[in-house]
Amino acid sequence: MTQPPVDTIENSSVTAPHGDQKDSLRMLDANLNRANEAVRTLEDIARFRDLATAQIGYKNLRHSLQAIAQNWPNPELWASRHTASDVGTDQKTDSELVRSGGLSDIAIAAANRLQQSLRCLEEVAKYLFPESARAIEKLRYESYDLNATSLLSLQRDIEFLRQAKLYLLVDCQLPLHAFSERVADISRAGVDLIQIRDKKKEALELLTYVEAANTAVDSKQTRIIVNDRADIARLSGCFGLHVGQFDLTIGQSRLLLRPESVVGLSTHTMEQVRAAIALGADYMGCGPTFPSSTKLFASFPGVSFLKQVQPLLKESNIPAFAIGGIHAGNIREIVQTGFHRVAVSSAIWNAEKPTEASKQLKAALS
Repeated sequence: MTQPPVDTIENSSVTAPHGDQKDSLRMLDANLNRANEAVRTLEDIARFRDLATAQIGYKNLRHSLQAIAQNWPNPELWASRHTASDVGTDQKTDSELVRSGGLSDIAIAAANRLQQSLRCLEEVAKYLFPESARAIEKLRYESYDLNATSLLSLQRDIEFLRQAKLYLLVDCQLPLHAFSERVADISRAGVDLIQIRDKKKEALELLTYVEAANTAVDSKQTRIIVNDRADIARLSGCFGLHVGQFDLTIGQSRLLLRPESVVGLSTHTMEQVRAAIALGADYMGCGPTFPSSTKLFASFPGVSFLKQVQPLLKESNIPAFAIGGIHAGNIREIVQTGFHRVAVSSAIWNAEKPTEASKQLKAALS
């Protein structure tokens, strides 16, 4: 936290003309209020979007700004305030009155206000309170990094992940038309996320299947995720990417993806779960829980692993899906651990009636 400098009108090195001093105090007062309002808005958005790191960052920034300003002559600042004569109060652009993009738009506007007001505070402080200017400059640079991280997080639709319960992993072995029809059917049946995972397909063909899946679903109901291939996820414009422990890291993946793309990570141990949270994974796959017909594993953490993970999930609020050999016959064991999200493959994709299997599993999770 930035330490407040000892800086008052009395020890200021500036002898300001009376009019300049009064107007400068008005500018300090207005921009201090603007900065505090902006950072509080960002802090609350981070809080209620469960972005814990950002919320703490904005809170610390707000307290640092208050610590700097506490040495300024507050009675003189308040006395300089005169809203009725402020010519800027009635000057509003149309864009200031609209936030059609929801919390993301609100956050962008608040982030811009914060940076602009800190710059203005810094410049006026150079004139009246030179000892404060350097500390405000430091806060301004901190706000750049904090805003960049937070705004990118807000671009990702984490709320959709938190509402999602049924996650399906599919391959691309069906003919493209049949593949698209099946994806559309299971989407309408209640599958929330579909991960396209096929190691046998070349890049161009895999991209064609991902684009077909994107077209086949209603994005309000179902989102498409690509396994392993950050390049395909980027080019297709799908919802996100899923990586394993030996694929590209979360940080490396984000360098290749669109800012709004989510990144999920497979975890098999408690250490990997803790690492996924620390690295900023948007969601996790936890398992394998049972033997699977689609993927071979050397060991199975099982349902005991799911029980161990629960306290960390509640603390971090990160969505996590139980994975590995889950079907209608054993899903009750999953739900009893406290998990209400699962990722399945053959239980739906290779079922005789995929839509009925989807509905059955979704009902079990609800």
